Amino acid sequence: MSQKGYTLLRSTLKRDGFTVVPVAIAWKGSTIADNTGFFLKKYTEKLARLKISSNEVYLLGFSYGALVAFLAATKIRVAGLILCSLSPFFKEDLPKNLPKNSSVLQIKRYEAFSQLRGRKLAQRVKAKSVCMLYGEKESVSTINRSKKTFTSLLAKKKYLFSIQKTDHSIADKKYINAIQFATTFL
Repeated sequence: MSQKGYTLLRSTLKRDGFTVVPVAIAWKGSTIADNTGFFLKKYTEKLARLKISSNEVYLLGFSYGALVAFLAATKIRVAGLILCSLSPFFKEDLPKNLPKNSSVLQIKRYEAFSQLRGRKLAQRVKAKSVCMLYGEKESVSTINRSKKTFTSLLAKKKYLFSIQKTDHSIADKKYINAIQFATTFL
């Protein structure tokens, strides 16, 4: 991931009329539950400060950040959700066992991921519309996770986009253009 990609994405979305409110998450030494809890706390604080209703909010996340946005959208109601290259870290995606030399943090993360059941969570998403995107050249596990999650979503408006000739990079102009295009469906 590249800061350049996020900077370009922010300026593109602002130009299209969106108010962009980034939430920086400290990933180091934390679990998905920690990250989601932190995001929800900051989200609530920022919405209150900006006097924005959650009915006007679109959550966007890339990769592991898409997983955080996805989990947050099972707890809060939002207008829309844009999941870019959703990480394949659900119970169904995990290996049966961790290697014997796993660190305490790896074990904690594995245990947290093993609580996430993709289909059940997808059915609890509280977004009016959902756009999911993935690069055509990404890992098979990321593509499969995106497709499985998309199929399980109950949102009335949902869209799945495969971005041609694109890898796992938010800095890729093709990815930014696809996100911009996807926002027209929200």
